Amino acid sequence: MNYKLEKNKYDFDETPIPNIFFNDFMPNANGDFVKVYLLAYKIALKGTNEEIDNKILADMLDMLESDIERAWEYWEKQGIIKILENKEIEFLNLKELYIRDVYNLKDESQKTPYSEVVEDPKIANLLTKAEFFMREPIAPLKKMDIASWVSVYNMPPDLIEEAFYYATEVKNIYDIKYIEGIIRNWSKDGIRTMEDVEKSYIEHDEKYYRFSKVRKFLGLERKKFNLVDFNIVSSWFDEMTFDMDMVLEACKRTSTISNPNIKYVDKILKSWKEKNIRNKEEIPEKDRIKSPSPKTKFHNFKQITDKYSEEDLEDVAKKKREESFRKFGI
Repeated sequence: MNYKLEKNKYDFDETPIPNIFFNDFMPNANGDFVKVYLLAYKIALKGTNEEIDNKILADMLDMLESDIERAWEYWEKQGIIKILENKEIEFLNLKELYIRDVYNLKDESQKTPYSEVVEDPKIANLLTKAEFFMREPIAPLKKMDIASWVSVYNMPPDLIEEAFYYATEVKNIYDIKYIEGIIRNWSKDGIRTMEDVEKSYIEHDEKYYRFSKVRKFLGLERKKFNLVDFNIVSSWFDEMTFDMDMVLEACKRTSTISNPNIKYVDKILKSWKEKNIRNKEEIPEKDRIKSPSPKTKFHNFKQITDKYSEEDLEDVAKKKREESFRKFGI
């Protein structure tokens, strides 16, 4: 004999959602993203043998499937879900995250609240810069996670800021996990200073290293990344085949202008390429600007005297002498 219960025709169950979600995550989130999270959370909590994918969820919410995917990408960035390899969504336990990240337990008796962490001006500045580079607010849980990189990876705050800049401005990747991966690799490779970072760029991203060195030389190292400028600098090496010494020599020429910029350097290097200047020793000779000599009184006199023969000039001089003698009564 088998035993079974009649299935409920109506859904009168309740879905418990921790207030952490409403307090820390919902206020800054897109309303559609909130709907996606709550409905999928309800389905996951209830459990079902039916296959519920993004398409079905989109139909249930009268949304586009692409909107559902964007919602999951957003919540993964916030650190409260995981997108597994098989595209399944795993909801993380918000209470455990709160205990682990917000209080950052070192042991059962030692706690570090978020408010105390941001009292450190270096950490507070780092988190402000991180939000600027990410172009959106970062949830407190994630901020605590970022702050922990200083101790977990033994990484100075300025290098963590550099990782945010490189990922978002250069690579156009706005993923905190990706940025943490950069920090993790730097820590593993013993990178602890900006000099170490530059050496790493030489090995792994030579184009960015060259671009970064040029901008630093011109005093533009923290100017917003510009793909047009990046391609111009790359062309100096890849198309014009100049080396770094020649490029920096051209950069020195910007000392005469009030607003050093990459386009000014580009004009100089294009001129050198046309003149077939390949090393610094050739610059004084091949790049010399030939300007006409300034005209003087002697120059004018020479032009006049060129019209007369020696006999004519002697007659003119004789007349000038006689006129002078008469003038002085001699």
